[in-house]
Amino acid sequence: MKLRLKDCIITSIEGGSVDVSPTCPTCWGGEEWVDYIEVDFEGDTSVTYNEVSMTKFLDWIFTLIETGELSEITREKFDKKMEELEE
Repeated sequence: MKLRLKDCIITSIEGGSVDVSPTCPTCWGGEEWVDYIEVDFEGDTSVTYNEVSMTKFLDWIFTLIETGELSEITREKFDKKMEELEE
């Protein structure tokens, strides 16, 4: 799946692997699920964002897709938002 931003294309998004508690599918050890996210952009540019709240990240991405705003986000705005999501 390719996600088109205003000035680039995200070709893949990968997160780290964690064992999720069956009592809290978005928690890790009783805390919010935080992990790294590696994003590959068109042109073989890969960026790793560390300590990202996975729930907030997924909510943000799916909201952008649902509202059609994803194609209006620039790479700069994407990076800024990812920095906000990094804890």
